[in-house]
Amino acid sequence: MIFRVLKIAGICLGTFIACGVILWNWPTGFYTVATALGRFSSGVRLEKIIVRGIATPTLDGGSSVSPDPLQPDRTPILFLHGWGTSKEAMMSEMRWFVSTRRVIAPDMPGFGANMLHADQPALDGAGYVKWIEDFRIAANLGRVDVVGESMGGALAAAYAAAYPDSVRRVVLQSAAGLEAPKVNAFMRDVAAGKNPLLIANGSDFDRVIGLCFAKPPPIPAPFKTFLVDRAIAHLPKQREMIAALQDFLMHGNRDILGSIRAPTLILYGTADQITDASLLNVYREGIRNSTGVLIEGAGHVIFYDAPKETFRAISAFLDSERL
Repeated sequence: MIFRVLKIAGICLGTFIACGVILWNWPTGFYTVATALGRFSSGVRLEKIIVRGIATPTLDGGSSVSPDPLQPDRTPILFLHGWGTSKEAMMSEMRWFVSTRRVIAPDMPGFGANMLHADQPALDGAGYVKWIEDFRIAANLGRVDVVGESMGGALAAAYAAAYPDSVRRVVLQSAAGLEAPKVNAFMRDVAAGKNPLLIANGSDFDRVIGLCFAKPPPIPAPFKTFLVDRAIAHLPKQREMIAALQDFLMHGNRDILGSIRAPTLILYGTADQITDASLLNVYREGIRNSTGVLIEGAGHVIFYDAPKETFRAISAFLDSERL
């Protein structure tokens, strides 16, 4: 009997190892399995929301319906990812709130699994803001809290200004969209006509990761291969997209901050190499009902570099009764 058990265990172990070897050498399969596991651990599912006749890949989870009939329902949280990333980048934050609210994150047009086709025009800032409103309606979200990262932060601010009745509260994380008082090396490269975030090879990928994180995460080789290959495949469209968005990302929110009525939390990290932390005061001075938190030692992706501090700041802000 014991030999039979050992034999079965050996077969299972061998199968597991063989599957691991196959996935390690099959980047698409590795990425598919890894993101599926990420969704499972975050409590979200992959959905398709039809926006303008196009199926938009979306992460959706949780519920905003109050378990207590005497208490009001809780506001859904709409997460907006940054440039060059996707809905999956927001899973770690979605995990924080999925037990108490509906959380939802789309791949915005041109990103993740929602790549633009050759005949689809690139969107400018105003185009993305209108698309976000169309997505909110299509997903039947009602009024939302919006959490945006980098490009997503710039869009969250512009969206709150353009559609004040659609937004309850706003969280801006490392938001672009304004000129920084302190110009860093990344900004100087952009002003010189370069795009430091475009990825044309593995070295570019490593450089971008170094820019985004104060503490770069370990990235398995097949995961990196998949992301680099996807970036290269869409490089021509990415160049078109950045040309359409560049003005917005640099200073598109300059004249709209006074129109933001929603209470706003502004977060930056002191080690941000992309959107410099000096932008915090620019946003805070422009948005009347706002508060800012500077997180020591965090880079551009503050929720990865400083998850505890980021969670505490966002959860306290979203749960506050102050309007």
